[in-house]
Amino acid sequence: MRKEDLLLHFKNQELILTPEKALFWIEQQTLILSDVHLGKSGHFRKAGIPIPRSLNENNLERLNSLINYYRPSQIFFLGDLFHSDKNSEWEEFKKWRNTYLNIDMYLTIGNHDFHSTNDYESIGLLCTKEIELFPFLLLHDSEDVKETEKLYSISGHVHPSVRLIGKGRQSIRIPSYYFGNNIALLPAFGKFTGTYTIKPKADELVFGILDNQIIKIS
Repeated sequence: MRKEDLLLHFKNQELILTPEKALFWIEQQTLILSDVHLGKSGHFRKAGIPIPRSLNENNLERLNSLINYYRPSQIFFLGDLFHSDKNSEWEEFKKWRNTYLNIDMYLTIGNHDFHSTNDYESIGLLCTKEIELFPFLLLHDSEDVKETEKLYSISGHVHPSVRLIGKGRQSIRIPSYYFGNNIALLPAFGKFTGTYTIKPKADELVFGILDNQIIKIS
């Protein structure tokens, strides 16, 4: 494990939280991330807004770094892997995917993943609505979890962040991992995404990402 990562013992499993905003599940040798929103910068450029192409390149570079270090046997994208119509970033991802044919990659369909299953499978993604892998249920939106569900849910969609307030009333909002009593929320992996400020309870676990480090908030 790298010095900037944090090891969390949770539900009798070992989870590594990374500042790249992805989780590595040791027992399953699995990399889990959510809300990459590939194609979003290209969508804005198409509309005449000069968003740098480097945003998409940075997303894939961070993924490369995590794969090269942790050597996962599979990767779970928990929804909103893509953001818009097919553009150059779709083709860049397709090319990137072909460099890791030894790794199974799954997509739990999110609200922005509106292409057909055949489209996603044509670029090497196995599509599903949710993944049951004891003791976790992996999916895009925790609102879709049934009340009778016995597995602990890990999802994305919300793009959680926390607000830190200093002595002089200055504040900063940072992306975070949230572990509640029944659900966990992963930070949005994509660089070009907004966040939603959460207000955790005292008995809930929150880990913020600041200066390429994981810090425990509560």
